[in-house]
Amino acid sequence: MPELRRDPLTGRWISYAPERAKRPVEMGEKAPPLIDDPGKCPFCPGKEHILMPAVIVLTRSDSGLKFLKEEGDERIKDWIVKIIPNLYPAFTVNDTIKMGEEMKEARGHHEVMIDTPQHDADPWKMTVDQIYFSLLTVRERLKELESYQYVKFAGFGKNHGPNSGGSLRHPHTHVFATPITPEIIEIEAKRLRKGKCLLCDWVKEVSGSRGIISTENFMAICPWASREPYEILIAPKDHLRRFIDLDDRRLMELSSILSTIYKALNMVLDNPSFNLVLHTAAKDVDDFHWHLELIPRILMPMVVDIGIGIHVNTVYPEKAAEDLRAAIEKL
Repeated sequence: MPELRRDPLTGRWISYAPERAKRPVEMGEKAPPLIDDPGKCPFCPGKEHILMPAVIVLTRSDSGLKFLKEEGDERIKDWIVKIIPNLYPAFTVNDTIKMGEEMKEARGHHEVMIDTPQHDADPWKMTVDQIYFSLLTVRERLKELESYQYVKFAGFGKNHGPNSGGSLRHPHTHVFATPITPEIIEIEAKRLRKGKCLLCDWVKEVSGSRGIISTENFMAICPWASREPYEILIAPKDHLRRFIDLDDRRLMELSSILSTIYKALNMVLDNPSFNLVLHTAAKDVDDFHWHLELIPRILMPMVVDIGIGIHVNTVYPEKAAEDLRAAIEKL
């Protein structure tokens, strides 16, 4: 018998219906294949000249790591991570907002971070250092984007696999900045401010049936009202508003917990498509508790999801967390 739950963080309704997992139609069977030919991949080393100049490049120097920027025809060959303008952007510096008959400027940015030079470095194959280098680079870029007066919100998100919206196998991440505050951030901010912070309370639940992994500064759980099977929420244990305020030590710790989660997820779901997205404070949000949402793309959306906004999930979060904990124990 289905069970309804309401997410206290967003207010969205979830219907848990495990029996629907017996349906023959799931995502993946008809998904378009990813471009998976290193010889044709534009993100692989040796193709730098066909890309637009990178807005930021992480490379090595005699004194350690350093950030550079490409100009004109100059291209840096020995890069570790780089961020380039998106060829098909959702936001640009030439955008406008139309409110009735009124038009006004709405400048934004949409970029692509090439996470690593390694073409086949799926998330569960990446080393902790590789994940750390990508997080280090995106943190640096988000700091710069947030410094622009016209930017209200800056974040990042990863598409992995054909069912996630991705088109290339080569590991990459979308980086974006908008002149508006996304509604989901506004909704979460309001609900987080009601009394005690919800996420601070959820830190205590990491030792419960929905907990996955806990480190000194971070925790990961399956949310009580997960939209998709094996959905995961990763958050700092301390009440931190912005991802960009993480120091290098905590960034490395986050890289380690992500590495563990990726490996466990792959062990349970066998090369799943997923989205990973950052929720962090916008400039006009006074208080927040930043977090990452990892959402596997397993189920095909149905009429209830699309038509009336009630997500149907076939796996209870308690069962998902149990499976992920068991996988972690085997790593």
